[in-house]
Amino acid sequence: MKNLKKQITLIIGIMVATVITINAQNFQGYATYQSSRKMDNMTMKFEGMTPAMEAQIKEQMKKQFQREYELKFNLTESVWNEAESLDGGPEAAASGGGMRVVTMSAGGGGVTYKNTAENLFLQETEVFSKPFLVSDELEPREWEITNETKQIGNYTAQKAIFTDIRESRVISLTSTSEGDKTKEDAEPSVRMDTIRIEAWYTPQIPVSQGPENYWGLPGLIMEVNDGTTTYICTKVVLNPEEGVKIKRPSKGKKVNREELRAEIDAKMAEMGEKFSSGGKGGATFRIGGN
Repeated sequence: MKNLKKQITLIIGIMVATVITINAQNFQGYATYQSSRKMDNMTMKFEGMTPAMEAQIKEQMKKQFQREYELKFNLTESVWNEAESLDGGPEAAASGGGMRVVTMSAGGGGVTYKNTAENLFLQETEVFSKPFLVSDELEPREWEITNETKQIGNYTAQKAIFTDIRESRVISLTSTSEGDKTKEDAEPSVRMDTIRIEAWYTPQIPVSQGPENYWGLPGLIMEVNDGTTTYICTKVVLNPEEGVKIKRPSKGKKVNREELRAEIDAKMAEMGEKFSSGGKGGATFRIGGN
């Protein structure tokens, strides 16, 4: 009798373990995020521009960074893509005081794919309209998990922090009057910024994924902020009936991160040279960092 009970218990245990394994293998879903960005890292000084005009242009540009994204995921993979802009298309113009500013990404956006099992990072991106496919390893992050929690939607989220060192490209676009023969240096300078990243993840969704290139926590990252850009989750759907299809990006010239940075530097220098042949004024832009 005892042996029979042991056999029954063992069979039940195996069945339960099998069901749990099958459910885990099929675990998938998608999450919707909204982004916002500060414009404190941009200063503009043009002839005739007042502080009010500068503030108005910054506000218009800030709206262009308010986007909606979707993250599809399973236990080991995720794909991140822009779902819809909340205010116009991916490129939009702001104008004021005779100046026209076109906002677009110098290197970013597109589709981002992360595979934690293969330690693989893929991203379709553009450098001033030229398509690239970034193929590299996932960037490791040594997260410090805290005891602080808060509620995000229906989920309890726990705070984690990470201090990152990022390269920041700074380019000063200075134009001169037609009679001025002085040649301005338009080469971008590189500086290193220390960035404090704050993330909120939920262990209730057991995937090591998150928005953009963030990952590596024991649960889905629901909110993340690097001091400039914030992503916050507004909706989560788990195990939808229609399933979740995750497709690896494949479009564009294949490069790694270092090669992409070189492309960005070259294009920024080219942009600066073209700008320096215009009228009076100038602007300083910083891409990357805080």
